[in-house]
Amino acid sequence: MVSALAGDVDEVLTGSVRFLDAWRRAGSPARSILAPAAAGVAMIHGLRDDHDARREWQEIMDRLGTSPEHVYGYGAVFDAMLLLHRGQAPEALERTAPEPRQVWKWVTWIWHHWYVALRAEAAVLAGSPRARDCLAEARTAVAGNPVAGAIVERARALLDGDQEALLATAEAFDAAGCRYQSARTLVLAGGGHASRGAAALAALGLAPTAPAL
Repeated sequence: MVSALAGDVDEVLTGSVRFLDAWRRAGSPARSILAPAAAGVAMIHGLRDDHDARREWQEIMDRLGTSPEHVYGYGAVFDAMLLLHRGQAPEALERTAPEPRQVWKWVTWIWHHWYVALRAEAAVLAGSPRARDCLAEARTAVAGNPVAGAIVERARALLDGDQEALLATAEAFDAAGCRYQSARTLVLAGGGHASRGAAALAALGLAPTAPAL
């Protein structure tokens, strides 16, 4: 789950093999507590454009059990990450449409930070009139979280057209060990940076991401 959030593809793919083998040896029990990990694997396959593998892991998630926690919590986070990668910002904003206080029971712990950060980014990239408000709310919520905080700062830089601040978030992602978000930032920066970002994504084994509008 943590590796999926960081975009550590090799770690997720290696761990998913062990996960699946252990789960099947145990009789494939319906344990919803395992679902966030399976959702993370499914998202990574989505980022790789491996549709068959993603479908397989979505089926595993269904067997583990679907709950509101999946719909509004980790499910919304992983879905929003994939939608943003594909350039589907309006859909990502719709996926995170509920205010955090409306779904507080499921958007807790680290999911709250990621939910509000990705929600803010989706609002900016979708051109929402509430983008500035979402950014302000998210900045307060993610204080102390280096990765979610960098996502929020990246969204602010995109909204303000601040290229220097945008590139600074790439350095913040690198310092936090989040190579996927660093590479995506370079793509969003455009120009020569985008070429370097695309190469970094390819080196991670991921499909190209959409540039900013």
